Amino acid sequence: MQDDKSKYGSASNHYLTALCEVAANNQLHVERLLRRCKIEPSAINKPGLRIPTEKLSRLQLLVWRLLRDESACLCGIPMKPGTYEMMGELTVHQPTLRQAITKGIAFYNLVVADNFIEISAQEDRAELIFRLPVPHADHKYLFAEMVLLAWHRYSSWLIASSIPLTKVKFNYAPPPHIHEYHYLFPGEHEFNCSHLSISFPDHYLSKPVKQSEGSLSSFMKRCPLELFRQYKSDYSLTSEIRHLLISDIENGLLTINLVASALHMTSRTLMRRLKDEGTCFQQIKDVVRRDRAVLLLTQRSTPINLIAELVGFTDPAAFTRAFRAWTGETPRKFRAMHKDELA
Repeated sequence: MQDDKSKYGSASNHYLTALCEVAANNQLHVERLLRRCKIEPSAINKPGLRIPTEKLSRLQLLVWRLLRDESACLCGIPMKPGTYEMMGELTVHQPTLRQAITKGIAFYNLVVADNFIEISAQEDRAELIFRLPVPHADHKYLFAEMVLLAWHRYSSWLIASSIPLTKVKFNYAPPPHIHEYHYLFPGEHEFNCSHLSISFPDHYLSKPVKQSEGSLSSFMKRCPLELFRQYKSDYSLTSEIRHLLISDIENGLLTINLVASALHMTSRTLMRRLKDEGTCFQQIKDVVRRDRAVLLLTQRSTPINLIAELVGFTDPAAFTRAFRAWTGETPRKFRAMHKDELA
């Protein structure tokens, strides 16, 4: 069964089937790839069976790496691994979104094609226009969708604000999986256009870039999963810190100084920005520890003393006090109350 619970949700079977077709057309061993991603081969071509987004993004990343092409050979011009991240490194230091997008467009037009991307702003609306070099190479529109998602999600992340889409244009007819577009591209849709594009209010172009080299590294490590995140994603500093803490929780959690260093800012700046977001480092740390502890306590085989260590406590008694403060119950009582949920 593939349609299991996923913190990132699930995606249409269309994407799995399209990726497997790309892999097969390029002489990759499809069944072996699926096994590596813990996807049953029988899931291919099952329109009613949704795929956990984590597994789908893992498959996409494998295909990219094995083909050494971030377009999965669907662009007509190879995009070497690291192209998207290099664009990020060139744009993350720009002062505004307009300047970042302009720099990113110049980069991609240099490495792909002269008129691959352009930007137009008129009547209070900005439009990012994409012209694929070899449109017929992308007959299932997988690359077209990834291009639109990549630029919209990255632009939103740069300014730490989800940019509303006023219109999305597609250079093809409505596809069978069009229902997915209401989730991935909320807004007005127009099909059979001469080009691909996303439009949004142009005042977003003047918004300041709020990210750094450190947060860029974290963002890129989450790609392509990041592209499939729910449209109203959380691009705040709080969210970036939570990601860092979750990834390192079994090593005892990072200190505020280490987190600040990873995000290329001083601890004073980090504390000030968190205060602006209505939180503090200790609150974020407590939430990460609490959520991890709750998950582990629903696993029957994990001793409570070990759980204390796994969430960063050297003293089990200190863990018990902290857990009671977070939930109102001791770890032992919490486990007993939720015994029906134990794995």
